[in-house]
Amino acid sequence: MDPNMDKSRSTSDARRRELMVSNTEITVQPEHRKEFFQTVSAISNKIRGEKGCVSFRLFEEAGNENSLMLVGEWDNKAYWELHSAGENFAILHGSVQVLSIRSKIGHKLLSVLEDGEGS
Repeated sequence: MDPNMDKSRSTSDARRRELMVSNTEITVQPEHRKEFFQTVSAISNKIRGEKGCVSFRLFEEAGNENSLMLVGEWDNKAYWELHSAGENFAILHGSVQVLSIRSKIGHKLLSVLEDGEGS
C-alpha cells in the first residue's frame, strides 16, 4: 500500500472533520417575503465569495413558503468566526431579525461517518 495515499486520505478526513455548518431557521413575515428574498439574494453572493465559504444556500420548507432555512458551510471554525464577525453577517443577521417572525441559529461541527458509524 502507498503510504502517501494514507497520508492524503487522513489529511482529507481531518479537513472534513473541521467543516463548520451553520443553520438558520427562519419564519418570514408574509408581507416581508419579497424584501427578504431580495436582501438574501444580494448578500448570499457576497458571502459565497468569502474566504473559507464552501457553500451558502437557502431552502424553503415544502408546504410552508414562509418557513426557510439558511445553510452555510465553512472550511473550519476559524473561517466561520471570521464570517460571523464581518459586515455580511451583520447585514444578514439584521435582515433576519427585522423581516422574520422568529429566528433560531444553531452552529454545528460535522464529523465524518466511517463504516456507517459516526466518529
